[in-house]
Amino acid sequence: MLAVTLSLVAFGLLSVYSASSYVAQVQGLEDSHYLFQQVSRAGVGLVILAVASVVNYRLYQRLAWPLLGLTVLLLIPMILPGTEAIAPRINGARRWLDIGVTVQPSELAKITGVLWTAAVAVKKQDRLQSFRYGLLPFLLVVGLVCLLVLLEPHFSATVMIAAVAATVLFTAGARFGHFAMLGAAALPVLWMQVAGSGYRMARVTAFMNPDSTAAAGGYQLKQSLMAVGSGGLFGVGFGRSSLKMSYLPEPQNDFIFSIIAEEWGFVGAAAVILLFLAWALLGLRVARAAPDLYGRLVAVGITALVAFAAFGHIGVALGLLPTTGINLPFISAGGTNLILMLGMTGILLNVSKGGRA
Repeated sequence: MLAVTLSLVAFGLLSVYSASSYVAQVQGLEDSHYLFQQVSRAGVGLVILAVASVVNYRLYQRLAWPLLGLTVLLLIPMILPGTEAIAPRINGARRWLDIGVTVQPSELAKITGVLWTAAVAVKKQDRLQSFRYGLLPFLLVVGLVCLLVLLEPHFSATVMIAAVAATVLFTAGARFGHFAMLGAAALPVLWMQVAGSGYRMARVTAFMNPDSTAAAGGYQLKQSLMAVGSGGLFGVGFGRSSLKMSYLPEPQNDFIFSIIAEEWGFVGAAAVILLFLAWALLGLRVARAAPDLYGRLVAVGITALVAFAAFGHIGVALGLLPTTGINLPFISAGGTNLILMLGMTGILLNVSKGGRA
C-alpha cells in the first residue's frame, strides 16, 4: 500500500507541474509555482503519514467526539455572516478557512466523519438493526455535518460524507432496508438542491446531452472529453497538452485526469486507474485482517473515501457523472486534501499492523 501511495504521489507531482505550468505563467508566476506548493504539501503529508502509521488507531476511538466537535467548530464560520475575513467567498463558495494556515474544513469532515461513525457504530452495534435507537442518532449527527457543508455550498463533499458514513454503518450491520428508505426520502431533497441551483441544473442537463448545451453548462465536459479523446493510445507527450491552455478550467485540480489522459493516452490513464484499484483492494484486505471491529470499520471507511473520490473524479472526466468538483486523491493540486489523504493512509497502515508502532 505504501508503494502504491508513493507511486500515486510521485505521478501526481509530475501531473500537477504539467497541468499548472501554463496557468502559473498566465498568472504572472513561475511555471513551477504550483509544483513547489504541491511538493511542500506532499512533504508535510508524508510526515503525517509516518506519524499516523505508528500511533495506535484505537486512540481515535476515544477521541471521536472531540474530533467531530472540532470539525463542526471549523465549519460554522463558513456559513456565518461577518466572518468573510477568515472565510472568504471564492468562486461563489466559502470553503476555505484562513487561521494562519489555510484549511478546508469540509475535507476534514470526511475523515472525522469516518472515525466518529466507526467509533459510535462499535458502541451501538447491538442496536444498529433498529432505526429509532440505532440509525436515527447517526442520521441526526451526520445530517448536521452534511448541512453545514451543503450551506458553504459544497454539494459533492456533502454527498461523499453521507455515502461514506452509510458504507461504514452498512459494514457494521445496519439494515439495507433502512438505507433504501433513507435513499428514497433523500432523492426529492437532492433534486431540489439541483433544480434550485442554476449551475447545478445546467451541469445535469449537459451531462444528459453535452452536444446541445456546450454554452450552458456543458463547456467543461466538452473540453474534458476532447482532452481524453485527443490522447489516443499513448498520448501527445508529457507537458504537451493543449487543453490546459485556458480551455479546460482548473486543469491541475478538478480535471487533472483529463490532462493525464491527453498527455499519457489510454495506457497512462489505465495505469492510474489500476493503481487506484490496487489501493482499494489493499485497503479492503487490511479491513478483512483488522484485529477488531473498530479497525475494520475505519479501514472500510478510509478505503471507501479514497475509492469514491478517485472514481468520482474519473467518472466526471469521462462524462460518466455530472460535472462537479472532486479532487483526484494523491494527484490533484490542493493542500488539505493531499495531507489528509496521506494521513488516512498512515492510519490504514497502523490498522494493518494491529495498532503496533
